[in-house]
This record gives sequence, structure tokens and C-alpha cells, in this order.
Amino acid sequence: MHDTILEIAGLKFHAYPTMLAAAFLTCTLLACRAAARQQPPIYLNPRGGLCAFAGALLGAKIFWILQYSQIQYLWRALLFWEGGLVYYGGLIGGVIGITGYILWNRLPYLRVGDVCVIYLALGQAITRCGCFLNGCCWGAVCDVPWAVRFPKHSYAYKNHLDHGWIDRASETSLPVHPTQLYMVAGLLTIFLLLRWAHRKNLFHGFIVTLYCFSYGVLRFCVEFLRGDSARSVFGMTVSQILSLALIIGAAVVVVLWRSGVFGRPAAVAPGDEADQNTGSGGCG
Repeated sequence: MHDTILEIAGLKFHAYPTMLAAAFLTCTLLACRAAARQQPPIYLNPRGGLCAFAGALLGAKIFWILQYSQIQYLWRALLFWEGGLVYYGGLIGGVIGITGYILWNRLPYLRVGDVCVIYLALGQAITRCGCFLNGCCWGAVCDVPWAVRFPKHSYAYKNHLDHGWIDRASETSLPVHPTQLYMVAGLLTIFLLLRWAHRKNLFHGFIVTLYCFSYGVLRFCVEFLRGDSARSVFGMTVSQILSLALIIGAAVVVVLWRSGVFGRPAAVAPGDEADQNTGSGGCG
């Protein structure tokens, strides 16, 4: 855990917001470059990434307040510098933000989605590194050889102290699953999978569908190992319920495609293969 990455003249750059900003800047630019290499090209502007980012921050804050606080404090969603973000809220808000940009600029919605969602996975992986450095989203207590212990004043330490599992004389938390790193590994795998699949794009929206399915499976599984999530919905966390919705929704889309509802698979234009060898980041 290293919640402050850099300090310059008394100004501290904290791990999570710094990694979040790095993911946004890097991945937005790379997504725009990849879109421009499509045939025919899609002319994305970094402003589209900014719309998605603003929507994602607002959605993540609103979701966190609804899940962990009270609705009368919903106005605090505007205080984006305060802690408390939930990814699924950010995903919804980001989709709304980029949808507004796409409609305003009359861009091909599904083609934009197929490009951007690849880089969304990489952006998430970068941001989850910030989670690990920050100590949030920690795992359940375990005794696996790769378990990690977080120092005093970390979220895991305070949680274990509140539960009476450790006392104030303890210097670290109990060993826990490094769930943040599990997510990093899983998201990098999804990123590579999506890049490969984009070369064989079966229909417009297929990469979005594949992301929803693969991320849903990853998140559903990792949630079992999380130590910070309440299992309040039929013994599952809220994120697991939403993950199941993504998995089922993606499966339905594939079934409809195979039944011919979407017509024949969209052909990959000759120039697309070259484009799909670029990669990194998330417009949303």
C-alpha cells in the first residue's frame, strides 16, 4: 500500500485519483487513434472521452450514495473530489455521457462502442492498480501464499479492528486476498481478448457484448473474495447481481444474433485488421 505516489511542494498526488487520471488520458487518446484507423474512419475527439469521464464520475458517486448512504445526500455526488465511487454506477454514467456525444456528432453508435470498450478494459486495469496502492476494495481474510497485509490506518486494518479480529497493538491487518490485483490480471486478459476478437468482429456491437459477458464473469467471481462488500441480495453483493445481469444480457444478444435477428454477421473491412493491432484505454 502506497496511497501517495508523489509529493511536490506540499502537493500530494494520491494513488487512486492519479491512476484514474492516467487511465483516462492515456486510454482516451489511444481509443481516438484506433477509431481514426477504422475503415471507414471514425473521427472521435478527446471531448468524447471527457463527456464519458464526467458522466462516469457522476454516476459512480450517485451509485455509491444510493448504496452506502442516504438519498437526501444525493447532492454530494457533485463533490467528485470526495471518496466513494462504485464502478457499475460509473459504467452507467459513462455510457450516458458518451451516448450524448455520439448522438450530437452523429457517429455510428455500435462501431464507436466496439472500439472504445476495448480500451475501457485497459483503463480499468490501470485504475485497479490505484485501488491496490490506495488499499480500498480489499479482499477477504485468507491464508493463501500470495495473501497481503495492509498497514495501520488502511481500510482493511480498520475493518479488522472494528470486527475485533485484531487489536490496536497489531501493526498490520490480517492476510487478505489481493482482489485488486486479481481484477488487474483479469482486466488485462479481457483487454487482450477484446483486441483479438475485434479482428473477427461478428456484428456491430459484438465487442461490447463480449466485454459485458467477460467482465460480468470476472466481477461475479472476484466478488466472492472481496472483504468490503455486504452480501445483502439473496446472499450476493449488489455488484454480483449487476454482473449476472450483464452476463444474461450478453448471452441473450448472442442467441438473437445466432437466430438471425441481426441479419448476417457484419463483414470486417480490409483496413480494420491493421487498426485492431493498436490498443489501450477507455472512452468511458
